[in-house]
Amino acid sequence: MRHVVNEDKVVKVLCKLPIEIRSAYSVWRDIVLEDGLKGLRMVKGFHFEKLKGNRFGQCSCRLNRGYRVIFEKQKNNFTVVVLEVTKHEY
Repeated sequence: MRHVVNEDKVVKVLCKLPIEIRSAYSVWRDIVLEDGLKGLRMVKGFHFEKLKGNRFGQCSCRLNRGYRVIFEKQKNNFTVVVLEVTKHEY
């Protein structure tokens, strides 16, 4: 069984976001729970990326053109910890 764990600040931020972003996040979460990270890689719209630099070891997915979910996979391969849902600045 896979688990998605939200940080406390993520829950607060999600409540303030537009409904489109919340629904995209729930779709993202359902894919992670059912198919894991392989499922995210198969859906091209999420643009699964491994991060570099200060965020080495973390990954991100696009919820839409302006918002990203940043997460990391725990070593047990069954837990994904969501660190942030953030607005992406271009």
